[in-house]
Parts: sequence; structure tokens; C-alpha cells
Amino acid sequence: MALNIVVASIALFNYWRAGHVSLRISIPLLISVPFAFIGGSTLLPEKTLVLIFVIALFSASTMLLLSGNQIKIRQEKIRRLNLSLSWLSLITLPLGGVLGTVSGLVGIGGGIWLSPILILTGLANPKTAAASASLFILTNSISGRGAHSITKEVDFALILPLAFVVVLGGFLGSRLGAFKLGHEKLIFIIGIIVAVAGINLATRLFK
Repeated sequence: MALNIVVASIALFNYWRAGHVSLRISIPLLISVPFAFIGGSTLLPEKTLVLIFVIALFSASTMLLLSGNQIKIRQEKIRRLNLSLSWLSLITLPLGGVLGTVSGLVGIGGGIWLSPILILTGLANPKTAAASASLFILTNSISGRGAHSITKEVDFALILPLAFVVVLGGFLGSRLGAFKLGHEKLIFIIGIIVAVAGINLATRLFK
């Protein structure tokens, strides 16, 4: 979560500069912050949770990689509806609460779940989804890290060297995503990243 805070800050800066941040989508999602703190303070059977989340991640990755033109069709339908902030909040407020709790429980900033949902439902194009996920990850990682710090020590000897690499990767990746890559390539990359997150989370099952 500490590294999430570093990289999400850089990503949010670049996506904001590129004009991809949608406050209509992002602000209601911030209800997740107190839920991330609650989730981070809750002790539940880890292997059961991890198994559920691994299945969810692989499902989302598969849907992203195989979705084809369906995503564009959904985005066009949502655009035509031109949802008001109040109607959009009816979707994003509960979504923020659920994902905030999940991110606190498993120690992940939440954006790895948020991006696929926003893209697959057509609520946001890939760049807007990545921008919203950056803000979501930043705020929830701060909240979740605060909760985890009550019971777990921060290993600065591990974090500081990794933070240097994360800064470089975060800057390069967010610059490419915000300014260079097209939506189709971004969907593919997000699909791969979600799959890698699923594999990484699955390793907990064998510890």
C-alpha cells in the first residue's frame, strides 16, 4: 500500500494533465475511504477470501481480453443515456463501498478491481478508468495503510529501495497511458495486469 501511494500519485498527476480525470465518476467512489479502513482492520479467513478474489480477477481479465467491440458498444449506450450525477452516484457509491472494503481486506489499493468494472460496464473509457483508478488507489491505500499500521510495522528498509524503481516505472507507464497509447492497447494492457495480479494473489494460497 505504501508503494501504491507513490505510484498512484504519479499516475494521477499525468492523467490529470492529460484531461482524463472525471470528477463525476471519481468523487462518489471516494466513499470507499472509510470502508478501506474498516476492511484493513478486519481479520477474516484469508485463504477463502483470496480464492474468491483470484477467481474474480481472472474472470475480469478474460472478459477484457475477449471483449472486442462489446466495450465500445456499452460505452456508446452509456454516453447516449448521459447519466446525471445523481443517477451515476447510485452506481458508483455502492461500488466504492464494496471495493473499499475489499481493498482493505486483501491489502490492494482497489484500482485493480475498479478499472475492469468501469471499462466492462461502459461507464468509462480505458483512460478515464485508469485516471479514476489512480485516485481510488491513492485514497484507499492511504486509508488502508493507516489501518494496517495499527497492527503491522512498516518495513522502510524494504520500501525505500523499491520506491525508487516504482517512481521510474510509474512515471513511464502513466505517461504512455495518458498521452501515447490508444484505448484498444490500454484495454489489452489492463487485461494482462489484472491477470498478473490474479497470479500474484494466487500465490498466497500455497503459502
